[in-house]
Amino acid sequence: MLSPFFAILLALIYVVSIVHAQEEIMPNQGTTKALIVDLVRAAGSDSEINANPLSDSQERPQFSGAEEAIEKWIDENGESIIDTRGGPFEPTDQYVTTYKDGRIYVHVLSWDGKNNIALPAITDRVVKNAWILGHPTADGASWGIVRQHPWGFLIVVPEEYQNGVDDIVVLDIEADPATLKKPRLVEADPSSVIYLFGDSAKTGGGLVHLQAQDWIEGWNKPSASLSWKVKLPVASDYELALTYTADVDATGLVFEIVAEQSKITWTVRQTTGWAGNSQNFERIPLRETLHVPKGESTITLHLIGEANSAENVKVHSLALISSTAAKVMIDSRKKAQQMRASTDWFVKAKYGVMFHWSTTTQPLRGPQKSYPDAVNAFDIDAFADMVRETGAGYVIFTSVHGIMHFPAPLKSIEAVMPERTCRRDLIGEMADKLQEHGIPLILYFHHGVGDTEWMKATGFLSPDKSRFFRIERDILTEIGHRYGKKVAGYWFDDRYPLQPFAELYEATKVGNPDRIVAWNSWILPKTTEFQEYYGGEFGGALVTPPASFFSENGSASGLQPHGMIFLDDPWQHGYPDTDIAAPLFATQRLIDYVQTCIAQKLVITMNMGITQDGKVSSATLEQMRSLRRAIRRK
Repeated sequence: MLSPFFAILLALIYVVSIVHAQEEIMPNQGTTKALIVDLVRAAGSDSEINANPLSDSQERPQFSGAEEAIEKWIDENGESIIDTRGGPFEPTDQYVTTYKDGRIYVHVLSWDGKNNIALPAITDRVVKNAWILGHPTADGASWGIVRQHPWGFLIVVPEEYQNGVDDIVVLDIEADPATLKKPRLVEADPSSVIYLFGDSAKTGGGLVHLQAQDWIEGWNKPSASLSWKVKLPVASDYELALTYTADVDATGLVFEIVAEQSKITWTVRQTTGWAGNSQNFERIPLRETLHVPKGESTITLHLIGEANSAENVKVHSLALISSTAAKVMIDSRKKAQQMRASTDWFVKAKYGVMFHWSTTTQPLRGPQKSYPDAVNAFDIDAFADMVRETGAGYVIFTSVHGIMHFPAPLKSIEAVMPERTCRRDLIGEMADKLQEHGIPLILYFHHGVGDTEWMKATGFLSPDKSRFFRIERDILTEIGHRYGKKVAGYWFDDRYPLQPFAELYEATKVGNPDRIVAWNSWILPKTTEFQEYYGGEFGGALVTPPASFFSENGSASGLQPHGMIFLDDPWQHGYPDTDIAAPLFATQRLIDYVQTCIAQKLVITMNMGITQDGKVSSATLEQMRSLRRAIRRK
């Protein structure tokens, strides 16, 4: 019996031959590409091993025209379809994948006018090598053909290497590519909370997993469903918590969750928060328990019932909580509450300013300096004078953002990757100068996920990420010893939920147990109890969350209310030879907003655009002077 792949190719050849014989049509690139696309899609959808379509003993039409182009294409690119299987990623309008042994072939059929394309994230193994089939000199080492991020696996191919038909990117990868097929197996430990996220789920019925946001949407078909595959050492009954958002039009729908013979239902209700109807995510405990058997099993979630609309229902994750894990959660909450520092000084500060100044910050004009040179040139005196004019009660300053470079000498970083720190201690000098004006310094910190080389060196790209977080703990410990009370807190820009928060939190307290900490969860519920204040990434909106948001059972319960907005540039000045954006808000409106926040004890941080050469917008600075006079009365 012919494989579906082989049968499709023979049918294509036959159809084109008949057309050419009857109409004497000369082949063109469009005809050839259409045939290649159909051929590749056939190979990508076949779960069996694809045979060589040109080695069949059956008589087939003689090649001419487009058929000759197909034969030539197979001669040059046959390894990407012959003896392969379809997958490991579901085909899309833009790409199809095949694989064999430890190699994945990504057939990019459309770049959609860009030089990059995103596949599902790969964060538990290293892509050892990558190249474009047929271009042996176009390897990943020269211009970064692949980038592994938690928000997606990015393939970047400059336009000069794109052929416009089928660009085949070859990936040599650790472990069996078949294990990347969704649903991906989640081998779980029932002694801790088991989180089932969109990146491991198989979607059906038109559902879409948005990787950057890490939620699943598109619940507008009766066939829409999610399925996860889990493996447990013992059978157990689990309490469930579902993180989702739904607006009032979804009323009447019911979530149905099934695990083999066990099933529970939950009536969808409108969620609340500060981000808007279709963005108000809540983590909601479900009343019933789900029995999950020992070994491998499938957990399926879908919506049933009638509603005005399911369009704005979005599902982020499903948490399975055993009785043991529930006890651990209670103990962790108590420990976190005992370790929390007072935020009284933070509330009295009323408002502060923030600066995204990092490796990707651009100067106002001219070429960008290297990061060490920019650190050496940073004018601390001018910076501190500018901050004093804003009336800020504290400063949040970037120590690491995206790429792991630290503006001071740290042995814990240098031991992993040399030349990732600076000889000048910009953090220490800044803390000292700000202290002269009574202004505490809080460090913005990102652990470098997104920096592919750092992730490889530290072990983030492996199933066991304990080494990565041990290195982060060492970095935080060294910062604590180095600066002591000079660093008043941290603002961690990361919502990765599977961190050893208790250990990292302990490291943040080294040298100063009064440090206050926030882990940014964006519009999602808080990720941990081990923090003092809410991250509050409000962005370009003047938001005041409802009181219920911080009350018991609220999405940020137990945390000091805090929000963060940007005043001009959207967080960072990242474009060369560009002015800082104009102020986003009218001055009086900003003053009224900050006064409202103060009355509600909602501490507000305002991000001011800053260039690599330390310049801020004169218009924004004047606006902050007006705010200072209104709030500080001086």
